[in-house]
Amino acid sequence: MILDVDDGEPTALARLRAADEALRNQPEDRHRADALLSLIANLVEDYGNW
Repeated sequence: MILDVDDGEPTALARLRAADEALRNQPEDRHRADALLSLIANLVEDYGNW
């Protein structure tokens, strides 16, 4: 998936957006969800345009 994001694949960016939204709406295990959100934010900053 990261290579697809790096290549600018629209479907990879869409999956990343969906994961971001799902994590934001998950009330359980916020510590892990927040860590993943941080990783997603870094990927988007480095490779994608929202």
